[in-house]
Amino acid sequence: MKIGDLTGQNLAEYVNTMRGAQSSGDFTRGNTFPATAVPFGFNMWSPVNQSDSNWFYQFKTGENGSLIDTVRAFAVVHEPSPWIGNRQSLGIIPIDNETVTSLASAAQKFDRKNEIAQAHYYSLIFNNGTRTEITPTDHAAYFRFNVPADKKVVTLLFDTLTASGAFSYDSATGAISGYTNHGSPQMYFYAVFDAPVTKSKTVYGDTSWVQFDTTGNKSVGMRIATSFISVDQAKANLEDEIGGKSFDQIKDLAEAAWLKKLGQIRVKNATADQKTILYSNMYRAFLYPNSAWEKEKGTGKPIYMSPYTSPSTQKDGKIWVNNGFWDTYRTNWPLYSLLIPTQAGQMIDGFVNGYKDGGWVTRWSGPGYNDSMVATSSDIIIADAYMKGVRNFDVDAAYASMLRNATTYSPDSAKGRKGMDKSIFYGYTPKEVYINDPAPGHVAWSLEADLNDFGIGQMAKVLKKDDDYAYFSNRAINYANLFDGTSTGTWANGWFRTKDQAGNWASGPSTPQSWGYGYTEGNAWSYAFLAPQDGQGLANLYGGRDKLKAKLDKFFTTAPGMDGGSYGFAIHEVKEAAKVHELANVGEYQHSNQTVHHSIYMYNFAGSPSSGQKYLRDVMDKLYFSGFDANGNSTGEGYIGDEDNGEQSSWYLLSSMGIYPVSMGRPEYAIGAPYFKEMTVTLESGKKIVVKAPNVSSSNRYVQSMKLNGKDLTRNYLLHSELVDGATLDFVMGPNPSQWGTGTNDLPTSITQDSKVPNPLKSLLPVGNYDVTASTVDKKDAIFDRTSGTAWTSKGAGWIEAAKKAPTMLDAVSLYTLSSSTDATKDPTGWILKGSNDGLVWVTLDTREGQGFAWRRQTRPFALKAPASYAKYRLEFTGTNDVSIAELELLGATDVSAAPTTASNAVPTPSVAPTPPSTSGGSTSSAGGAGGGLADSGKLDGRPLR
Repeated sequence: MKIGDLTGQNLAEYVNTMRGAQSSGDFTRGNTFPATAVPFGFNMWSPVNQSDSNWFYQFKTGENGSLIDTVRAFAVVHEPSPWIGNRQSLGIIPIDNETVTSLASAAQKFDRKNEIAQAHYYSLIFNNGTRTEITPTDHAAYFRFNVPADKKVVTLLFDTLTASGAFSYDSATGAISGYTNHGSPQMYFYAVFDAPVTKSKTVYGDTSWVQFDTTGNKSVGMRIATSFISVDQAKANLEDEIGGKSFDQIKDLAEAAWLKKLGQIRVKNATADQKTILYSNMYRAFLYPNSAWEKEKGTGKPIYMSPYTSPSTQKDGKIWVNNGFWDTYRTNWPLYSLLIPTQAGQMIDGFVNGYKDGGWVTRWSGPGYNDSMVATSSDIIIADAYMKGVRNFDVDAAYASMLRNATTYSPDSAKGRKGMDKSIFYGYTPKEVYINDPAPGHVAWSLEADLNDFGIGQMAKVLKKDDDYAYFSNRAINYANLFDGTSTGTWANGWFRTKDQAGNWASGPSTPQSWGYGYTEGNAWSYAFLAPQDGQGLANLYGGRDKLKAKLDKFFTTAPGMDGGSYGFAIHEVKEAAKVHELANVGEYQHSNQTVHHSIYMYNFAGSPSSGQKYLRDVMDKLYFSGFDANGNSTGEGYIGDEDNGEQSSWYLLSSMGIYPVSMGRPEYAIGAPYFKEMTVTLESGKKIVVKAPNVSSSNRYVQSMKLNGKDLTRNYLLHSELVDGATLDFVMGPNPSQWGTGTNDLPTSITQDSKVPNPLKSLLPVGNYDVTASTVDKKDAIFDRTSGTAWTSKGAGWIEAAKKAPTMLDAVSLYTLSSSTDATKDPTGWILKGSNDGLVWVTLDTREGQGFAWRRQTRPFALKAPASYAKYRLEFTGTNDVSIAELELLGATDVSAAPTTASNAVPTPSVAPTPPSTSGGSTSSAGGAGGGLADSGKLDGRPLR
């Protein structure tokens, strides 16, 4: 079907699933494959033209090679990304020659003009005249094979592709079934046909074919379903989803499922190419994550085979899989919270089931635990959804999973955050932390941790977890610890850089344009603005809002280099970044990769939203492609760089609305510039967001003024609460920058509220300003050696005392932490923290009873009501049992006014130092961490938590 034949009435026909398929490991234009599926479907169906199990579909033989004009199979696939790999796959293809023994020799030639690739329907006519059609359900698909008049038989070859497996043909029912052992859990299948099988053969254990007489009927239908549980369950899935329905009925149902999603966004006065880009992007946004649960045969209750246990175990409930959270947290998940909040909550609950099964939410789901990419970004995803009113998930378990990620060392590199044995005590990930990667990404791990910690703090405040709120709010500004604002020469004008344990800037990249080292899939430019939770604080580090603007201006005008740095060569992201600049003239803004996707909107924090609008239009005009040539044939074009699970697509969708979730975890959107003259966004509730910009164009790209529901709006951000009840946004656009949104109070919300440089609390004991004594001298230094890999154990409950070496030294303790050791039998359960200036009169600062640690080597925070500055601090453990801890931190600020006062625990009361230590004095505060239940969260009022 040619692009020119499409009409705006059937939005499903605008979806081109081939977009992004012209990719390889060396240069990608999306790194996608043409998946036919239902939204978030259990199965995806794709043509296969390569033997590579990961890059099983490629458009060309190389970057500048010829089109690949053969298909060797039509397969069910479950690939989230070629970098993660395909699994649980089965290939099917009609063949002419019964002697074919492999898919390579089964490959058939075709002409691109005879192919239709849409979300709900795929059709291909081979040069031999045989036509294959596919339309999907969640766990099944209906195939239809049509042969030309001169063909008297059609033979269907089944192959497990690169995996082992087995087939079984039942001559009594004409059904073929079996399994493919390609990843865990194993996949089973069951297929029946609309015509009787006349002949069958097992070629190998993992290759078989069946044959049909087409003398009279030139069409053979096949209904096939899969299961991760059993063949019987696959048969039940088939009956449940297809049963006696016809091919066309299933096609109509699949199309309706997509139209329900696609119809949530409607535009006026858009070209055919623009509509193809828009709706193909919506297809990508709603393709992942994939459901991985089934309705149990006989009962209909949801069940799944858990990829988080070894071996896979059947569980009750629902899970979703296939998501790279480091990519998708930026755009996909906020899009879901806005458009489909109920389904967003269900999917979050499904990923939280991974925590229940395996102890952690996966960092990169494919489908289970994968040691891939940076950060535990499920934390910010959950927090952002929660702050936007999404509550239909297990909040207790979700919050516990976030705490485990942020407070606990994991010995498994595929689980949790890397370097938590040390980074938690430094306020950054020091260079000495071992990360097995050519670009270990210490800066990336640190900055992303700070962003996720911000989300945890936001959620903790609503949940009334005062200790956690105080602690994670402080950790959210730890980004300042890695900001080098004093170096000169190459590293002048401020950069985030890798730091060692001694606090020295690490050697590494020769210039900010060298890739790798501390910068995962990027360079220093890629991470220059990764503190969107605190745009004002970032501006202050650079020297003010005008200096932040100047840094952004330099970012967008510095031509990218080709220095592969620690990667040792120019990896594909380096080449794609250069292509981005060539096409859109945006400097080091590497839209081809996710690290910079918020950067255009950081201009809003600089008080210059028009500067971002200057680049927005070019990015959307020049870096997204319809994927059709002038004749309406697919080209495989779509994007520059990896279109990871719909993230680039979701960026486009949000940006085209004129909004962007620049500060994830805060129910707020930066305002950019609308792309279409009129867009109507229908929310799940049925309420509508109408965005009008009648004179917008590539020339008129600057916002001159805007109205929200008919009233002038000068601030350059919107609250989530202003959109979810429906809204009308009217934009006046013009050809020149304006002063709209530039006022002092027009900027998005930040943690920092003034012109001060963010100054996170410091761990006071390790820097040598205190003498530390303890009831047990052995391994005393383990108390404050900045690693949870060592432990101090007291004989009996014991005590720890820290005395200033210089009593006049000013510092104020407002938080303290205790970290559990590997010995759960010696966890402290109660204690008293006291302060004294003379060692005689002591003030009780905090008392805790009934405490516990949920995990080994976990760090738990405890906040004081107000900063406390004393010459001596004493922690007295209560009870009689031995106590073992991995670390004690006193977190303080040298400027007393800078210390947070957000938590309310014990009211300080004076006492006289007892000998031996006493358990009297102070009030008791409940556990603030995973050891206790969650408070009632109440209702969100939609206003940002600062």
